[in-house]
Amino acid sequence: MRHFYYLCFLLLGFLSLSVRAGETNREPEQYTREYIMKDYMTEPDRTLQLLDEAEANSAMPLNIVDELRSVVYRNMYRNKSALHYARRAYVSDSLSHDDPSHLLRMTVAMAELSHLLSEYKESMRYAVQGVELARELKDIQSECKLLFCMGENKRMLSFKEEGYQFFDQAIDLLDNSKNEEYETMLSYFYGVKMGYLIADKRSNDALEIGLQREKLLDKMSKQPEIRADLLDLQFAYVYSKLAYLFQLTGDRERAAAYYKKYQATNASSTPDGKFDSTPYLLLLGEYQAVLDNCRDFKEVMREQDTLNSQYLTILNLEILANTKLENYKTVINLQRVIAAIKDSIYQREKQNAALELDTLYELNEKEARIAEQAFQLKIRNITLICILSGALLALFFLWRLWHQNCVIRNKNKALVRRINEQFSMQEEMDRSQLGVEKDLSFPEKVEDESSDNEEQDKQMNKMIFEKLDYIIKRDKLYLSPDLSREELTRIVRMNNTRFAKMIKENTDTNLSGYINNLRLNYAIHLMKEQPDYTLRAIAESSGINSMPTFHQLFKGRTGMTPSEFKNAQKDLAV
Repeated sequence: MRHFYYLCFLLLGFLSLSVRAGETNREPEQYTREYIMKDYMTEPDRTLQLLDEAEANSAMPLNIVDELRSVVYRNMYRNKSALHYARRAYVSDSLSHDDPSHLLRMTVAMAELSHLLSEYKESMRYAVQGVELARELKDIQSECKLLFCMGENKRMLSFKEEGYQFFDQAIDLLDNSKNEEYETMLSYFYGVKMGYLIADKRSNDALEIGLQREKLLDKMSKQPEIRADLLDLQFAYVYSKLAYLFQLTGDRERAAAYYKKYQATNASSTPDGKFDSTPYLLLLGEYQAVLDNCRDFKEVMREQDTLNSQYLTILNLEILANTKLENYKTVINLQRVIAAIKDSIYQREKQNAALELDTLYELNEKEARIAEQAFQLKIRNITLICILSGALLALFFLWRLWHQNCVIRNKNKALVRRINEQFSMQEEMDRSQLGVEKDLSFPEKVEDESSDNEEQDKQMNKMIFEKLDYIIKRDKLYLSPDLSREELTRIVRMNNTRFAKMIKENTDTNLSGYINNLRLNYAIHLMKEQPDYTLRAIAESSGINSMPTFHQLFKGRTGMTPSEFKNAQKDLAV
Protein backbone atom coordinates (compact mmCIF):
# COMPACT_ATOMS: atom_id res chain seq x y z
CA MET A 1 0.00 0.00 0.00
CA ARG A 2 2.85 2.33 0.84
CA HIS A 3 4.26 1.76 -2.63
CA PHE A 4 0.87 2.60 -4.11
CA TYR A 5 0.96 5.98 -2.37
CA TYR A 6 4.41 6.55 -3.77
CA LEU A 7 3.09 5.94 -7.25
CA CYS A 8 0.21 8.33 -6.69
CA PHE A 9 2.64 11.04 -5.70
CA LEU A 10 4.66 10.32 -8.84
CA LEU A 11 1.60 10.67 -11.03
CA LEU A 12 0.70 13.97 -9.36
CA GLY A 13 4.27 15.14 -9.90
CA PHE A 14 4.09 14.30 -13.60
CA LEU A 15 0.85 16.23 -13.92
CA SER A 16 2.41 19.24 -12.14
CA LEU A 17 5.44 19.14 -14.42
CA SER A 18 3.21 19.01 -17.47
CA VAL A 19 1.34 22.11 -16.33
CA ARG A 20 4.59 23.94 -15.61
CA ALA A 21 6.01 22.89 -18.95
CA GLY A 22 2.97 24.34 -20.64
CA GLU A 23 3.60 27.62 -18.84
CA THR A 24 7.28 27.78 -19.79
CA ASN A 25 6.49 27.09 -23.44
CA ARG A 26 5.03 30.52 -23.81
CA GLU A 27 7.06 32.49 -26.28
CA PRO A 28 9.04 35.30 -24.59
CA GLU A 29 9.61 38.48 -26.53
CA GLN A 30 13.32 37.81 -26.97
CA TYR A 31 12.64 34.58 -28.85
CA THR A 32 11.94 36.26 -32.16
CA ARG A 33 13.93 36.28 -35.38
CA GLU A 34 14.56 40.04 -35.15
CA TYR A 35 15.74 39.98 -31.53
CA ILE A 36 17.95 36.90 -31.87
CA MET A 37 19.66 38.00 -35.09
CA LYS A 38 20.24 41.67 -34.31
CA ASP A 39 23.77 41.05 -32.98
CA TYR A 40 24.65 37.73 -34.63
CA MET A 41 27.67 39.17 -36.49
CA THR A 42 29.29 40.69 -33.39
CA GLU A 43 28.06 38.22 -30.75
CA PRO A 44 27.70 34.81 -32.46
CA ASP A 45 28.13 32.74 -29.27
CA ARG A 46 25.36 34.64 -27.47
CA THR A 47 23.12 34.27 -30.52
CA LEU A 48 23.69 30.50 -30.61
CA GLN A 49 22.92 30.32 -26.89
CA LEU A 50 19.61 32.13 -27.44
CA LEU A 51 18.77 29.69 -30.23
CA ASP A 52 19.54 26.75 -27.93
CA GLU A 53 17.19 28.23 -25.36
CA ALA A 54 14.50 28.83 -27.99
CA GLU A 55 14.72 25.17 -29.04
CA ALA A 56 14.74 23.91 -25.45
CA ASN A 57 11.67 26.00 -24.58
CA SER A 58 9.90 25.32 -27.90
CA ALA A 59 9.66 29.09 -28.27
CA MET A 60 10.26 28.98 -32.05
CA PRO A 61 9.65 26.36 -34.74
CA LEU A 62 12.66 24.04 -35.04
CA ASN A 63 13.09 24.70 -38.77
CA ILE A 64 13.42 28.45 -38.07
CA VAL A 65 15.91 27.79 -35.26
CA ASP A 66 18.01 25.62 -37.59
CA GLU A 67 17.84 28.22 -40.34
CA LEU A 68 19.17 30.93 -38.01
CA ARG A 69 21.89 28.61 -36.71
CA SER A 70 22.99 28.07 -40.28
CA VAL A 71 23.19 31.84 -40.87
CA VAL A 72 25.31 32.34 -37.73
CA TYR A 73 27.73 29.51 -38.51
CA ARG A 74 28.11 30.68 -42.10
CA ASN A 75 29.07 34.15 -40.86
CA MET A 76 31.68 32.44 -38.61
CA TYR A 77 33.18 30.65 -41.68
CA ARG A 78 32.07 27.30 -40.20
CA ASN A 79 30.40 26.15 -43.41
CA LYS A 80 30.13 22.47 -42.45
CA SER A 81 28.03 23.33 -39.41
CA ALA A 82 26.04 25.82 -41.49
CA LEU A 83 25.27 23.11 -44.07
CA HIS A 84 24.25 20.64 -41.35
CA TYR A 85 21.59 22.93 -39.90
CA ALA A 86 20.43 24.18 -43.30
CA ARG A 87 19.88 20.58 -44.36
CA ARG A 88 17.83 19.85 -41.21
CA ALA A 89 15.58 22.85 -41.91
CA TYR A 90 15.33 21.91 -45.61
CA VAL A 91 14.24 18.33 -44.82
CA SER A 92 11.68 19.59 -42.29
CA ASP A 93 10.21 22.02 -44.84
CA SER A 94 10.18 19.37 -47.58
CA LEU A 95 8.18 16.97 -45.39
CA SER A 96 5.66 19.51 -44.05
CA HIS A 97 4.96 21.60 -47.20
CA ASP A 98 3.63 24.30 -44.84
CA ASP A 99 5.78 27.24 -45.96
CA PRO A 100 7.00 27.25 -49.60
CA SER A 101 8.82 30.57 -49.06
CA HIS A 102 10.90 29.14 -46.23
CA LEU A 103 11.57 26.00 -48.26
CA LEU A 104 12.88 28.26 -51.03
CA ARG A 105 15.17 30.10 -48.59
CA MET A 106 16.64 26.81 -47.39
CA THR A 107 17.02 25.55 -50.96
CA VAL A 108 19.07 28.65 -51.77
CA ALA A 109 21.15 28.08 -48.62
CA MET A 110 21.76 24.42 -49.54
CA ALA A 111 22.84 25.38 -53.07
CA GLU A 112 25.24 28.12 -51.87
CA LEU A 113 26.75 26.14 -48.97
CA SER A 114 27.25 23.04 -51.11
CA HIS A 115 29.12 25.22 -53.60
CA LEU A 116 31.31 26.72 -50.86
CA LEU A 117 32.24 23.18 -49.78
CA SER A 118 33.14 22.25 -53.42
CA GLU A 119 30.15 19.91 -53.77
CA TYR A 120 29.23 21.36 -57.16
CA LYS A 121 26.95 18.62 -58.51
CA GLU A 122 24.89 18.59 -55.33
CA SER A 123 24.75 22.39 -55.40
CA MET A 124 23.53 22.27 -59.02
CA ARG A 125 20.75 19.85 -58.07
CA TYR A 126 19.45 22.20 -55.35
CA ALA A 127 19.79 25.26 -57.62
CA VAL A 128 17.79 23.74 -60.50
CA GLN A 129 15.07 22.67 -58.06
CA GLY A 130 15.05 26.12 -56.42
CA VAL A 131 14.79 28.12 -59.67
CA GLU A 132 11.53 26.38 -60.52
CA LEU A 133 10.09 27.12 -57.07
CA ALA A 134 11.32 30.75 -57.19
CA ARG A 135 9.52 31.34 -60.49
CA GLU A 136 6.31 29.85 -59.06
CA LEU A 137 6.55 32.24 -56.10
CA LYS A 138 7.70 35.18 -58.32
CA ASP A 139 10.73 35.66 -56.05
CA ILE A 140 13.20 37.51 -58.32
CA GLN A 141 16.01 37.76 -55.75
CA SER A 142 16.01 34.02 -54.98
CA GLU A 143 15.84 33.20 -58.68
CA CYS A 144 18.86 35.43 -59.36
CA LYS A 145 20.85 33.92 -56.47
CA LEU A 146 20.23 30.44 -57.82
CA LEU A 147 20.99 31.37 -61.43
CA PHE A 148 24.27 32.89 -60.32
CA CYS A 149 25.04 29.82 -58.21
CA MET A 150 24.38 27.63 -61.27
CA GLY A 151 26.86 29.78 -63.20
CA GLU A 152 29.51 29.30 -60.50
CA ASN A 153 28.94 25.54 -60.50
CA LYS A 154 29.15 25.36 -64.29
CA ARG A 155 32.39 27.29 -64.20
CA MET A 156 33.93 25.04 -61.53
CA LEU A 157 32.87 22.00 -63.58
CA SER A 158 34.87 23.46 -66.55
CA PHE A 159 31.85 24.80 -68.51
CA LYS A 160 32.98 28.43 -68.38
CA GLU A 161 30.94 29.90 -71.22
CA GLU A 162 27.77 28.31 -69.89
CA GLY A 163 28.70 29.74 -66.51
CA TYR A 164 28.98 33.30 -67.88
CA GLN A 165 25.57 32.86 -69.56
CA PHE A 166 23.99 32.10 -66.19
CA PHE A 167 25.84 35.10 -64.67
CA ASP A 168 24.43 37.40 -67.35
CA GLN A 169 20.90 36.00 -66.88
CA ALA A 170 21.01 36.86 -63.19
CA ILE A 171 22.56 40.31 -63.75
CA ASP A 172 20.12 41.23 -66.54
CA LEU A 173 17.14 40.12 -64.45
CA LEU A 174 18.20 42.40 -61.59
CA ASP A 175 19.22 45.30 -63.80
CA ASN A 176 15.99 45.23 -65.82
CA SER A 177 13.86 45.23 -62.68
CA LYS A 178 14.95 48.86 -61.93
CA ASN A 179 14.43 48.14 -58.24
CA GLU A 180 16.80 49.89 -55.80
CA GLU A 181 16.27 47.07 -53.28
CA TYR A 182 18.13 44.74 -55.64
CA GLU A 183 21.20 46.98 -56.06
CA THR A 184 23.16 45.37 -53.23
CA MET A 185 22.81 41.96 -54.84
CA LEU A 186 23.60 43.42 -58.27
CA SER A 187 26.80 44.93 -56.87
CA TYR A 188 27.78 41.57 -55.41
CA PHE A 189 27.19 39.80 -58.75
CA TYR A 190 29.30 42.42 -60.52
CA GLY A 191 32.11 41.73 -58.08
CA VAL A 192 32.02 37.95 -58.39
CA LYS A 193 31.84 38.05 -62.18
CA MET A 194 34.72 40.52 -62.18
CA GLY A 195 36.80 38.08 -60.13
CA TYR A 196 36.08 35.23 -62.54
CA LEU A 197 36.96 37.41 -65.57
CA ILE A 198 40.28 38.26 -63.92
CA ALA A 199 40.97 34.58 -63.29
CA ASP A 200 40.21 33.82 -66.96
CA LYS A 201 42.60 36.61 -68.05
CA ARG A 202 39.82 38.66 -69.67
CA SER A 203 41.24 41.92 -68.33
CA ASN A 204 39.30 44.36 -70.51
CA ASP A 205 35.97 42.73 -69.69
CA ALA A 206 36.88 42.70 -66.01
CA LEU A 207 37.89 46.38 -66.11
CA GLU A 208 34.58 47.30 -67.75
CA ILE A 209 32.42 45.52 -65.18
CA GLY A 210 34.62 46.84 -62.34
CA LEU A 211 34.00 50.44 -63.40
CA GLN A 212 30.27 49.64 -63.69
CA ARG A 213 30.33 48.38 -60.12
CA GLU A 214 32.19 51.45 -58.85
CA LYS A 215 29.53 53.66 -60.46
CA LEU A 216 26.76 51.57 -58.85
CA LEU A 217 28.43 51.76 -55.42
CA ASP A 218 28.77 55.55 -55.70
CA LYS A 219 25.03 55.69 -56.34
CA MET A 220 24.29 53.33 -53.41
CA SER A 221 26.45 55.38 -51.02
CA LYS A 222 23.97 58.25 -51.35
CA GLN A 223 21.15 56.05 -50.02
CA PRO A 224 20.99 56.37 -46.19
CA GLU A 225 19.38 52.96 -45.71
CA ILE A 226 22.43 51.18 -47.11
CA ARG A 227 24.77 50.03 -44.31
CA ALA A 228 28.12 51.81 -44.36
CA ASP A 229 30.10 48.71 -43.31
CA LEU A 230 28.71 46.67 -46.22
CA LEU A 231 29.53 49.46 -48.66
CA ASP A 232 33.04 49.63 -47.23
CA LEU A 233 33.61 45.93 -47.93
CA GLN A 234 32.45 46.28 -51.52
CA PHE A 235 34.46 49.45 -52.17
CA ALA A 236 37.57 47.75 -50.78
CA TYR A 237 37.17 44.80 -53.15
CA VAL A 238 36.49 46.80 -56.31
CA TYR A 239 39.28 49.31 -55.58
CA SER A 240 41.83 46.51 -55.04
CA LYS A 241 40.83 44.79 -58.29
CA LEU A 242 40.79 48.01 -60.31
CA ALA A 243 44.28 48.79 -59.00
CA TYR A 244 45.42 45.36 -60.19
CA LEU A 245 43.77 45.67 -63.62
CA PHE A 246 45.12 49.17 -64.35
CA GLN A 247 48.60 48.02 -63.28
CA LEU A 248 48.22 45.02 -65.57
CA THR A 249 47.23 47.19 -68.53
CA GLY A 250 50.13 49.60 -67.91
CA ASP A 251 48.23 52.54 -66.40
CA ARG A 252 50.33 52.70 -63.23
CA GLU A 253 49.13 56.14 -62.20
CA ARG A 254 45.47 55.11 -62.04
CA ALA A 255 46.48 51.82 -60.43
CA ALA A 256 48.26 53.66 -57.62
CA ALA A 257 45.28 55.99 -57.18
CA TYR A 258 42.86 53.08 -56.79
CA TYR A 259 45.20 51.29 -54.39
CA LYS A 260 45.27 54.44 -52.27
CA LYS A 261 41.44 54.41 -52.26
CA TYR A 262 41.56 50.74 -51.21
CA GLN A 263 43.91 51.50 -48.30
CA ALA A 264 41.50 54.19 -47.07
CA THR A 265 38.75 51.59 -46.47
CA ASN A 266 38.27 49.84 -43.13
CA ALA A 267 38.10 46.44 -44.80
CA SER A 268 41.68 46.73 -46.06
CA SER A 269 42.95 45.92 -42.55
CA THR A 270 40.95 42.67 -42.20
CA PRO A 271 42.26 39.21 -43.30
CA ASP A 272 39.71 39.07 -46.15
CA GLY A 273 40.52 42.61 -47.24
CA LYS A 274 44.28 42.03 -47.17
CA PHE A 275 43.83 38.96 -49.33
CA ASP A 276 42.01 41.03 -51.97
CA SER A 277 45.15 43.12 -52.51
CA THR A 278 47.50 40.19 -53.19
CA PRO A 279 47.23 40.23 -57.04
CA TYR A 280 48.25 43.90 -57.12
CA LEU A 281 51.11 43.30 -54.69
CA LEU A 282 52.33 40.43 -56.88
CA LEU A 283 52.57 42.77 -59.86
CA LEU A 284 54.54 45.24 -57.74
CA GLY A 285 56.94 42.48 -56.68
CA GLU A 286 56.10 42.78 -52.95
CA TYR A 287 56.20 39.04 -52.46
CA GLN A 288 56.70 38.99 -48.70
CA ALA A 289 53.63 41.19 -48.26
CA VAL A 290 51.70 38.66 -50.38
CA LEU A 291 52.79 35.81 -48.09
CA ASP A 292 51.85 37.80 -44.98
CA ASN A 293 48.36 38.52 -46.33
CA CYS A 294 47.87 34.88 -47.37
CA ARG A 295 48.96 33.69 -43.93
CA ASP A 296 46.38 35.87 -42.16
CA PHE A 297 43.58 34.61 -44.40
CA LYS A 298 44.68 30.97 -44.05
CA GLU A 299 44.25 31.26 -40.29
CA VAL A 300 40.61 32.18 -40.86
CA MET A 301 40.12 29.37 -43.40
CA ARG A 302 41.63 26.69 -41.13
CA GLU A 303 38.66 27.15 -38.75
CA GLN A 304 36.45 25.62 -41.43
CA ASP A 305 36.70 22.95 -44.14
CA THR A 306 39.85 23.53 -46.24
CA LEU A 307 38.72 21.16 -49.01
CA ASN A 308 37.54 23.93 -51.33
CA SER A 309 38.69 26.08 -54.25
CA GLN A 310 39.15 29.21 -52.13
CA TYR A 311 41.83 27.52 -50.02
CA LEU A 312 43.51 26.23 -53.20
CA THR A 313 43.63 29.81 -54.52
CA ILE A 314 45.52 30.92 -51.39
CA LEU A 315 48.03 28.08 -51.78
CA ASN A 316 48.62 28.91 -55.47
CA LEU A 317 49.32 32.54 -54.59
CA GLU A 318 51.81 31.36 -51.98
CA ILE A 319 53.51 29.23 -54.64
CA LEU A 320 53.88 32.24 -56.95
CA ALA A 321 55.35 34.43 -54.21
CA ASN A 322 57.72 31.74 -52.90
CA THR A 323 58.88 30.97 -56.44
CA LYS A 324 59.83 34.61 -56.90
CA LEU A 325 61.62 34.53 -53.52
CA GLU A 326 63.38 31.29 -54.58
CA ASN A 327 61.94 29.34 -51.62
CA TYR A 328 61.78 26.19 -53.72
CA LYS A 329 61.49 23.74 -50.82
CA THR A 330 58.38 25.58 -49.62
CA VAL A 331 56.98 25.52 -53.18
CA ILE A 332 57.36 21.73 -53.34
CA ASN A 333 55.59 21.28 -49.99
CA LEU A 334 52.74 23.55 -51.09
CA GLN A 335 52.34 21.59 -54.33
CA ARG A 336 52.04 18.38 -52.29
CA VAL A 337 49.35 19.96 -50.11
CA ILE A 338 47.41 21.08 -53.20
CA ALA A 339 47.61 17.57 -54.69
CA ALA A 340 46.31 16.05 -51.44
CA ILE A 341 43.39 18.53 -51.24
CA LYS A 342 42.39 17.91 -54.87
CA ASP A 343 42.45 14.15 -54.26
CA SER A 344 40.25 14.55 -51.15
CA ILE A 345 37.74 16.65 -53.10
CA TYR A 346 37.61 13.95 -55.81
CA GLN A 347 37.05 11.16 -53.26
CA ARG A 348 34.25 13.14 -51.60
CA GLU A 349 32.48 13.58 -54.96
CA LYS A 350 32.63 9.79 -55.51
CA GLN A 351 30.98 9.22 -52.15
CA ASN A 352 28.03 11.54 -52.89
CA ALA A 353 26.24 8.95 -55.05
CA ALA A 354 26.57 6.29 -52.37
CA LEU A 355 25.33 8.69 -49.69
CA GLU A 356 22.27 9.52 -51.77
CA LEU A 357 21.47 5.79 -52.08
CA ASP A 358 21.88 5.42 -48.31
CA THR A 359 19.45 8.29 -47.78
CA LEU A 360 16.87 6.70 -50.07
CA TYR A 361 17.30 3.39 -48.26
CA GLU A 362 16.78 5.06 -44.86
CA LEU A 363 13.63 6.79 -46.11
CA ASN A 364 12.24 3.47 -47.41
CA GLU A 365 13.05 1.81 -44.12
CA LYS A 366 11.31 4.61 -42.23
CA GLU A 367 8.19 4.26 -44.40
CA ALA A 368 8.20 0.51 -43.79
CA ARG A 369 8.45 1.03 -40.03
CA ILE A 370 5.56 3.51 -40.10
CA ALA A 371 3.44 1.03 -42.05
CA GLU A 372 4.24 -1.71 -39.55
CA GLN A 373 3.32 0.56 -36.63
CA ALA A 374 0.04 1.46 -38.28
CA PHE A 375 -0.74 -2.22 -38.71
CA GLN A 376 0.02 -2.93 -35.06
CA LEU A 377 -2.28 -0.14 -33.95
CA LYS A 378 -5.17 -1.89 -35.65
CA ILE A 379 -4.80 -4.97 -33.45
CA ARG A 380 -7.46 -4.90 -30.73
CA ASN A 381 -7.50 -8.52 -29.56
CA ILE A 382 -5.69 -7.92 -26.27
CA THR A 383 -7.46 -9.40 -23.26
CA LEU A 384 -8.27 -7.58 -20.04
CA ILE A 385 -5.85 -9.72 -18.01
CA CYS A 386 -2.94 -8.76 -20.33
CA ILE A 387 -3.78 -5.07 -19.97
CA LEU A 388 -3.91 -5.36 -16.18
CA SER A 389 -0.70 -7.38 -16.06
CA GLY A 390 1.07 -4.86 -18.23
CA ALA A 391 -0.18 -1.98 -16.10
CA LEU A 392 1.02 -3.65 -12.88
CA LEU A 393 4.41 -4.37 -14.39
CA ALA A 394 4.70 -0.79 -15.60
CA LEU A 395 3.83 0.54 -12.12
CA PHE A 396 6.38 -1.78 -10.55
CA PHE A 397 9.14 -0.64 -12.90
CA LEU A 398 8.21 2.99 -12.34
CA TRP A 399 8.60 2.45 -8.59
CA ARG A 400 11.94 0.72 -9.11
CA LEU A 401 13.08 3.56 -11.37
CA TRP A 402 12.01 6.14 -8.81
CA HIS A 403 13.80 4.27 -6.03
CA GLN A 404 17.00 3.94 -8.08
CA ASN A 405 16.87 7.61 -9.02
CA CYS A 406 16.62 8.54 -5.33
CA VAL A 407 19.71 6.44 -4.55
CA ILE A 408 21.65 7.93 -7.48
CA ARG A 409 20.60 11.48 -6.62
CA ASN A 410 21.74 11.08 -3.00
CA LYS A 411 25.05 9.64 -4.16
CA ASN A 412 25.49 12.45 -6.70
CA LYS A 413 24.71 15.11 -4.11
CA ALA A 414 27.44 13.70 -1.86
CA LEU A 415 29.88 13.69 -4.79
CA VAL A 416 28.97 17.26 -5.76
CA ARG A 417 29.36 18.42 -2.16
CA ARG A 418 32.88 16.94 -2.04
CA ILE A 419 33.79 18.33 -5.48
CA ASN A 420 32.52 21.79 -4.47
CA GLU A 421 34.75 21.72 -1.41
CA GLN A 422 37.77 20.72 -3.47
CA PHE A 423 36.91 23.23 -6.14
CA SER A 424 36.58 26.07 -3.60
CA MET A 425 40.02 25.24 -2.24
CA GLN A 426 41.48 25.18 -5.75
CA GLU A 427 39.84 28.50 -6.62
CA GLU A 428 41.29 30.06 -3.48
CA MET A 429 44.76 28.76 -4.37
CA ASP A 430 44.41 30.10 -7.93
CA ARG A 431 43.31 33.53 -6.66
CA SER A 432 46.28 33.62 -4.33
CA GLN A 433 48.61 32.62 -7.12
CA LEU A 434 47.21 35.17 -9.57
CA GLY A 435 47.27 37.91 -6.92
CA VAL A 436 51.05 37.75 -6.69
CA GLU A 437 52.97 39.62 -9.37
CA LYS A 438 55.47 37.42 -11.19
CA ASP A 439 58.41 37.91 -13.44
CA LEU A 440 56.96 36.50 -16.67
CA SER A 441 60.10 36.69 -18.73
CA PHE A 442 61.42 33.43 -20.18
CA PRO A 443 64.98 32.45 -21.12
CA GLU A 444 65.89 33.43 -24.65
CA LYS A 445 66.48 29.79 -25.46
CA VAL A 446 66.04 26.71 -23.33
CA GLU A 447 68.79 24.20 -24.06
CA ASP A 448 68.13 20.49 -24.47
CA GLU A 449 68.19 18.50 -21.25
CA SER A 450 71.52 17.18 -20.00
CA SER A 451 71.85 13.96 -18.02
CA ASP A 452 74.62 15.58 -15.92
CA ASN A 453 72.29 18.28 -14.61
CA GLU A 454 69.00 16.40 -14.20
CA GLU A 455 68.03 18.13 -10.96
CA GLN A 456 68.93 21.55 -12.38
CA ASP A 457 66.82 20.79 -15.46
CA LYS A 458 63.86 19.85 -13.24
CA GLN A 459 64.16 23.10 -11.32
CA MET A 460 64.35 25.07 -14.58
CA ASN A 461 61.29 23.19 -15.92
CA LYS A 462 59.36 23.90 -12.72
CA MET A 463 60.17 27.63 -12.84
CA ILE A 464 59.15 27.89 -16.51
CA PHE A 465 55.98 25.87 -15.94
CA GLU A 466 54.90 28.09 -13.04
CA LYS A 467 55.21 31.15 -15.27
CA LEU A 468 53.37 29.44 -18.15
CA ASP A 469 50.65 28.17 -15.78
CA TYR A 470 50.24 31.71 -14.42
CA ILE A 471 49.81 33.15 -17.95
CA ILE A 472 47.39 30.42 -19.04
CA LYS A 473 45.19 30.91 -15.97
CA ARG A 474 45.42 34.70 -15.92
CA ASP A 475 44.55 35.13 -19.62
CA LYS A 476 42.25 32.05 -19.68
CA LEU A 477 44.06 30.74 -22.75
CA TYR A 478 42.54 27.31 -22.12
CA LEU A 479 39.12 28.64 -23.19
CA SER A 480 40.28 28.77 -26.81
CA PRO A 481 39.51 25.48 -28.61
CA ASP A 482 42.33 26.37 -31.03
CA LEU A 483 45.04 26.56 -28.32
CA SER A 484 47.98 24.57 -29.73
CA ARG A 485 51.20 23.08 -28.49
CA GLU A 486 53.09 25.20 -31.04
CA GLU A 487 51.68 28.40 -29.54
CA LEU A 488 52.74 27.42 -26.01
CA THR A 489 56.20 26.21 -27.03
CA ARG A 490 56.79 29.55 -28.74
CA ILE A 491 55.91 31.34 -25.50
CA VAL A 492 58.39 29.35 -23.39
CA ARG A 493 61.00 28.99 -26.18
CA MET A 494 61.28 25.21 -25.80
CA ASN A 495 61.44 22.34 -28.21
CA ASN A 496 58.54 19.85 -28.23
CA THR A 497 60.41 17.09 -26.39
CA ARG A 498 61.46 19.18 -23.42
CA PHE A 499 58.07 20.93 -23.34
CA ALA A 500 56.27 17.58 -23.07
CA LYS A 501 58.64 16.47 -20.28
CA MET A 502 58.10 19.76 -18.43
CA ILE A 503 54.30 19.30 -18.53
CA LYS A 504 54.58 15.68 -17.37
CA GLU A 505 56.92 16.54 -14.47
CA ASN A 506 54.68 19.31 -13.15
CA THR A 507 51.17 17.96 -13.83
CA ASP A 508 51.53 14.15 -13.92
CA THR A 509 49.72 14.21 -17.25
CA ASN A 510 50.21 15.43 -20.82
CA LEU A 511 49.36 18.82 -22.33
CA SER A 512 45.87 17.70 -23.37
CA GLY A 513 45.13 16.41 -19.87
CA TYR A 514 46.42 19.62 -18.25
CA ILE A 515 44.37 21.93 -20.53
CA ASN A 516 41.25 19.76 -20.27
CA ASN A 517 41.52 19.82 -16.48
CA LEU A 518 41.49 23.65 -16.55
CA ARG A 519 38.52 23.60 -18.96
CA LEU A 520 36.61 21.25 -16.67
CA ASN A 521 37.32 23.53 -13.72
CA TYR A 522 35.85 26.41 -15.69
CA ALA A 523 32.84 24.28 -16.70
CA ILE A 524 32.19 23.46 -13.02
CA HIS A 525 32.52 27.17 -12.22
CA LEU A 526 29.92 28.02 -14.90
CA MET A 527 27.52 25.36 -13.61
CA LYS A 528 27.68 26.95 -10.17
CA GLU A 529 27.54 30.60 -11.29
CA GLN A 530 25.30 30.26 -14.36
CA PRO A 531 22.80 27.46 -13.60
CA ASP A 532 20.55 28.50 -16.53
CA TYR A 533 23.26 27.89 -19.15
CA THR A 534 22.69 24.92 -21.43
CA LEU A 535 25.27 22.14 -21.39
CA ARG A 536 26.23 22.96 -24.95
CA ALA A 537 26.80 26.61 -24.01
CA ILE A 538 28.88 25.54 -20.99
CA ALA A 539 30.98 23.16 -23.08
CA GLU A 540 31.65 25.67 -25.85
CA SER A 541 32.34 28.48 -23.36
CA SER A 542 34.88 26.18 -21.70
CA GLY A 543 36.74 25.56 -24.97
CA ILE A 544 35.26 22.09 -25.68
CA ASN A 545 33.29 22.07 -28.96
CA SER A 546 32.39 18.38 -28.96
CA MET A 547 29.55 17.32 -26.64
CA PRO A 548 30.61 13.61 -26.60
CA THR A 549 34.12 14.71 -25.62
CA PHE A 550 32.70 17.00 -22.92
CA HIS A 551 30.59 14.16 -21.47
CA GLN A 552 33.51 11.74 -21.53
CA LEU A 553 35.99 14.14 -19.88
CA PHE A 554 33.48 15.33 -17.29
CA LYS A 555 32.45 11.83 -16.24
CA GLY A 556 36.07 10.71 -16.06
CA ARG A 557 36.83 13.67 -13.77
CA THR A 558 33.74 13.66 -11.49
CA GLY A 559 32.25 10.17 -11.80
CA MET A 560 28.97 11.56 -13.17
CA THR A 561 27.63 13.10 -16.35
CA PRO A 562 27.31 16.90 -16.74
CA SER A 563 23.51 16.57 -16.53
CA GLU A 564 23.72 14.58 -13.30
CA PHE A 565 26.17 17.09 -11.81
CA LYS A 566 23.97 20.02 -12.80
CA ASN A 567 20.86 18.41 -11.31
CA ALA A 568 22.68 17.51 -8.10
CA GLN A 569 23.97 21.09 -7.86
CA LYS A 570 20.40 22.36 -8.10
CA ASP A 571 19.26 19.90 -5.40
CA LEU A 572 21.95 21.21 -3.04
CA ALA A 573 20.85 24.81 -3.66
CA VAL A 574 17.26 24.04 -2.64
